[in-house]
Parts: sequence; C-alpha cells; structure tokens
Amino acid sequence: MKILTWNINGIRASKVNLKTLFDSLDADIICLQETKVTRDQLDEPTAIVDGYNSYFSFSRKRSGYSGVATFCKDSSIPFCAEEGLSGCLTTKAEGSIGHYGHQSCFSADELESLDAEGRAVITQHKIRDKNGEERNLAIINVYCPRADPDKQERHLYKLRFLALLQTRAEALLESASHVLVLGDINTTHKSLDHCDPNHEEFTKKPSRIWLNQFLWPANRDPELPEVVDKEDYPFVTTHTKGGLFIDTFRHLYPDQQEAYTNWSTVTGARETNYGKRLDYILADIPFTKNYLADGVIMVLVEGSDHCPYKIELTCPVVSALKCPQLCTKHMPEFAGKQQKLSSFFQKISKEEKVDSIIDLSDKSNNTLRSKLPDELKMSDSQDLHLAKNNAKNLAKKRESDLSAELVTKKKKLDTKLGQKQSSLINFFTKKTSNPITSSTSETILKTEDTGKILTETDEILSSSQESSSSIQSENDLNGDKEKNEVKSETKEFQTVNKPTSLDAWKKLLKGPPQPPLCKGHKEPCVLRVVKKTGPNKGRQFFTCARPEGQKNNPEARCDCFLWVDKMKR
Repeated sequence: MKILTWNINGIRASKVNLKTLFDSLDADIICLQETKVTRDQLDEPTAIVDGYNSYFSFSRKRSGYSGVATFCKDSSIPFCAEEGLSGCLTTKAEGSIGHYGHQSCFSADELESLDAEGRAVITQHKIRDKNGEERNLAIINVYCPRADPDKQERHLYKLRFLALLQTRAEALLESASHVLVLGDINTTHKSLDHCDPNHEEFTKKPSRIWLNQFLWPANRDPELPEVVDKEDYPFVTTHTKGGLFIDTFRHLYPDQQEAYTNWSTVTGARETNYGKRLDYILADIPFTKNYLADGVIMVLVEGSDHCPYKIELTCPVVSALKCPQLCTKHMPEFAGKQQKLSSFFQKISKEEKVDSIIDLSDKSNNTLRSKLPDELKMSDSQDLHLAKNNAKNLAKKRESDLSAELVTKKKKLDTKLGQKQSSLINFFTKKTSNPITSSTSETILKTEDTGKILTETDEILSSSQESSSSIQSENDLNGDKEKNEVKSETKEFQTVNKPTSLDAWKKLLKGPPQPPLCKGHKEPCVLRVVKKTGPNKGRQFFTCARPEGQKNNPEARCDCFLWVDKMKR
C-alpha cells in the first residue's frame, strides 16, 4: 500500500490530465492540498477521474482559495469520508466518522470558522495486519494555515487550527483506529529541515513548538522549549496529550540533510535546492513500527512550488464495496440526476430540428382533429403526411429567413470594416503647410504601406485660346517655377524617415532603464517589484538574475541590489 501527499498549488493548473498525472505518481491514496477550487468551480474532469474516487473539501469564504482533496484508487475505496475536523460540516446520515474529542475549549463560532476554509478531509479505511485481522485506519488530509506576520488574527487562527487538529487526531486514536496526519503542515520542525535556520524568528515559532510536542520524544528537538503549562499556549488544550505521533521521514532518515519539499518559485530557489520541508506524513507509534517500509521525497515531480512525499507500507488495504456519500460521484451534477448546463448549448442537427417540429405538428394536428366532426377527419396517413409537409416547409422558410439575415449582417460588417481607422502614427506626425498656389491644383498623397509621398500636379488651365502669346508664355514660366518648388519640397519630405509606432510609444512612455550588471557575476540584473505590504510596496528594483541559494554557493545569486527610482536615466 502506498500513500502520497502533495501541495499541488492549483489542481486545475496541471498541464497534463489528472488520470495520467495520478498514474505516474504510483500511489493507492493521493492526498492533495491547496486545490484552489470551490464547489461551483469543480468540473467533471477534475471531480471524476477514471480509476479513482475523490473526496473534496471546499473553502466557503473565498473563491479559488485553499481546499484539499483525497483521491483513492477503486481498489482502495474508503468505508467512510468526512469533510472538516469539527463535525460541523457532516451529519450521521452522510456517513460521518465521528470521534471529535473534547471541544469545550472552542466556541461554536470558532469551530465553524476553522472548518470554513476547506482545510481538512478525513477518510476511514480498513487494513489487514500480519495476522489477517482487519483494523481501521483514519487518514487526515490537512492543509494548515499560513501565519501572516502582518496579520495577528491569522497567526492566532493557525494556532487554534493546530489545536483542533490535535484534538481530533488523538480522539480517533482513542477509538482504536490507526491515524495518519498528512499534508502541508506549513511549518518546519528541526533546523535540519530549513535551508536558513539561523534567524531569530525561526527559533521562536509557536508552530514549531506545537509540532515538537505533537511528536513522540525520540523525534523531538531538544533546542525547543517543552510545553509545561498548557494554558499558556493557544495551540493545545487541557485535554490533549501530545507525544503520540512519529515523523515518518525522520524515522527512516534521521540525519539526511537538504531534504526539502518546498522552494520559492519567484527566486528560482529549486535550482539550488534552497528550500524547506513543510510536507509531512505523521503516523501513530504502533502503525509506524509495524507497517512503515520506506519513504521518498519526489523532488523530480514538478508543477508546483512543493513536491510530493510518499510512503510505502507493508499492510494491504481492504476496499469497501461502494463509495461513501461524500464522494464526488454522488454529487447531483456528476451523478446524472440533474441535467448539465452544457446540454443547453449543444448544436442540434437539421434532422433533429425537423423531427422536433414534426412531433409538435403531430400533437397540434391530433388536438385539432379531435375537435372536428367525423366526416371532416382525414385518415392517420393523410394527417401525418400533411403534418410532415407543413413541418418541412416551415423549416425551409426559417432557414431562408436566417440566411437572409446573416447576409444583411455580413454586408453591414463589411461596410464597417471598409472604413479605415486612423493609424496611431498620425497622432505623432507633424503637419506641414502646402506651398501650392491657387493657380495649380496639386494633391500630395501619403501611402501607409511605403511611407512615400506621391505628387500629382494638374495641368495648368489655359484661360483662353484668345489670350495673347505673351500672357501664355508668362503663365508657362510661372507654372514651371511653381512645379520646381513643389518637386524640391517633395524631395525634402522623402528624405525624412517616417517615424514608427514603436518610436512614438518610446517617446510617450519611458520604460525602466537598461538593467545594470550585477557585482558578483557581471551579468545583466533582473527587474522585480516589491509586493509585500509596507512603505516600499510597488517600488521596482534590480537584483541578480541567478536563483537564490546559500552564500557560499557560487552558482547562487549575489547581493546586488539597486532601486530603479534612484538610478540615473
């Protein structure tokens, strides 16, 4: 039996279909976090994957946010499935798992709020031990909140969520069931699990203290303080015990370094393995000792800022005969009980249209025929023949009317398209006066394709054949003089290059300066923007283009940093 956890960072963002992706992961139970899909956004290719049955938890606060999903092979169908940790989202009629523990330390509103972001799905399975006996196994697929340092309420929300998670996990253990708590815990345990643990915030994180007391003593970090007075910590309650679970990866590989599951995509830190381990599979002590065979961090699997972590067990899973009520196959929009919206937009053939009109004609003719006297009624064959002819004629008429309407619309569209739109370059072209006098009608045409200025001079109109030869010769001299002036002006216009739209935009909108070379590698820097809330939010800066990494790594980025607004343009 193989169980896998992975923060997929958007289940709909996968570049390959889920069937191919899941088969490549080679696991019987696949637990995904941060699916970023709500109930109204769940489509059939995501909900129904051939060979798998799925169980989702959706955020009820924000769209495209949080969310977890557990996909089980059809050979590993769970016996029960439940959404959330508190029991507020599931009733007994839907096949709840139960065993919620002591929740007196939580208010009703707090329990509802902690389950409103779609952060937990629990599936109850059965496994067979070495003696052939069946035992329960509860898998808690969880996506723990992130503590925003700028929002104190989110920090408290995370700690209370961890307290509720421990309350439910220990309650399931007391029910004689094995328990796995797996997913994105959103904290690192030991300094060995972080690429840069030598900062002050790392050693004081309450979530690390919670994880430390949650694990059994052999897994604990002696550098972290012990939880003595539980009332001083919001992440535990007076009813929780602690020390009942094992970190499966550290149990198998206690001293392995640089074993990370998360990297920053903004800084390209995955290339230098500058990350941290946030994804865990925590198992109860007897289960770990009796069934854990191996574990692997699948760093080669891309598509997210996290990578999967998978364990292999020696016990086989016993599959249920049918899927629990929470399974997406039972949702009305996927169970065939409700007509899908897409069916209203399907194209209907001409034959289907004619048949539908014939059916309507048959019904109307039968109604009218029932009201006629017997001597005026026609035979069924005559009536049917007449109805079909009427329907076909009506269909042809509708088709001809539609064709005429389309032709009219096409003519109007062609007329609109025929009207040329002014080019952007016209707004940046300097207008010049025409030196041509009234005695000469000369038109200067400017083509958009070649940019050349064409001149066309009309013939000088002779005033009259009765004019004297002296006046005619004087007009010819004046006309030649004016022609020479026009030609010289035209030649001057042709020597000026036509400005392009790119040049015009460059004059109108000045972009950032050319990127400087970084100090360490003498390579062009990359432009970035401050997104963190604060006085510098929105400011642009240049930094080394190489990925983030350890300071002693020559392939990692150097410490080059320069604000754009302080550079000389």
